[in-house]
Amino acid sequence: MQNVTALINTFQSRYHAEEKDRVWERLSHKIRTFWQERVLPNTHDALSDAECDEIIRILDRNGKGNTKSDEAVARVMVPQGAWRRMFNELHSNSALGQLVHAVLSETDDRRKAALIDDLYRKNEGQRNNLTGPSGNTIGAFLAAYDPVNNLSIISLKDRRAIIEFLGLSTPFDWAASSIGTRIVETNKIILQGMRRLGLLGSARTIGVFFYSPDVKALWKGEDTVKRTDKTAVSVVVPTAPDEEEEVNADTIRESMQIQGLVARIGETMGFRIWLPRADRGRVLKVWQPEPDVLLDDLPLNYDSSTMKTVEQIDVLWLRKRSIVRAFEVEHTTSVYSGLLRMADLVALQPNISLKLHIVAPIEKREKVLQEIMRPVFSLLEGRALKEMCTYLSYDHIKNIGELRHLGRMSDEVIEDYEEIAE
Repeated sequence: MQNVTALINTFQSRYHAEEKDRVWERLSHKIRTFWQERVLPNTHDALSDAECDEIIRILDRNGKGNTKSDEAVARVMVPQGAWRRMFNELHSNSALGQLVHAVLSETDDRRKAALIDDLYRKNEGQRNNLTGPSGNTIGAFLAAYDPVNNLSIISLKDRRAIIEFLGLSTPFDWAASSIGTRIVETNKIILQGMRRLGLLGSARTIGVFFYSPDVKALWKGEDTVKRTDKTAVSVVVPTAPDEEEEVNADTIRESMQIQGLVARIGETMGFRIWLPRADRGRVLKVWQPEPDVLLDDLPLNYDSSTMKTVEQIDVLWLRKRSIVRAFEVEHTTSVYSGLLRMADLVALQPNISLKLHIVAPIEKREKVLQEIMRPVFSLLEGRALKEMCTYLSYDHIKNIGELRHLGRMSDEVIEDYEEIAE
């Protein structure tokens, strides 16, 4: 956190927080007045493009007429015409407009989360850009309505990446939690975490800090690496999963059980274990390691891009200062996330020597083995992914976990169960 403290000091020396907060006090007043005097009143007149556009410029950096020097919440990725139609729908549909206003004006976190969930349920299936898995639109509304307490970091994916970058704990299960809980809790976690680190300004100030170029490069995972031909290339190591794919709660729970079982098997065989920080809360509900088994930090000396990749792998088995085996537990339909992470690792460290395993339900077997053979994975510099990465089913993991005398066995017993892509 020393680097973050230094970045905060640099940011505070050049960002005029009080002046910007006064600007946002005026902009927030415009937003509130627009809601109370134009959106909420039950009149039959449509909102004009001109009055909508004035508000869009506050909400969306891409709003018509905005320049780089103008203050706006964020890039919300909503087209200008869609914004106008949304405002008119909120004006003509009194119940929907009142519900959004209730979300914006609620100050109790629990009630606010419940109202957001209610909004998502009632707006389900509507193509009005109001509710989506990223949380962008609601996040922009909240940040504009109350910039003191609501972050202008509107993307949940960005918030999760920032939380993981800062090493902050999440007191909720991300996968099993509602969109309302995610929006409200991540806002609170980041604000509290940054204030502990010494950035005491408004939520808007904290949002601007994270999007300043030198800070953004860190939590976004941006880095420069050299290929074997010495050419420098920019790379980004994602630290937060995509939000697009919906996975049911039972599937999430099963994958958590398997992740915990893989960790327990490794512990029984004498390995020390690494879990991604974001997964620890849920995995430790099903696996209680002995003291000093679960590592707080990885004892590795890779470059920052490699470390960011390694730290996101679902389970690592380590002996002394070396990774022996790495496991990705897949539960999504696409099965890409784990494979991409493994491929990133091999691309960044072509000479790395360890065993990689994709663990997935038996019904995903063909998909996993097929994807390992893709050209993008087969033509990696150094060696093909299939030479290092094998498939293990959930049932294989359960069978290994039930073996007698597991603590006396070598980890090579895995090879009796793994399947190789051919």
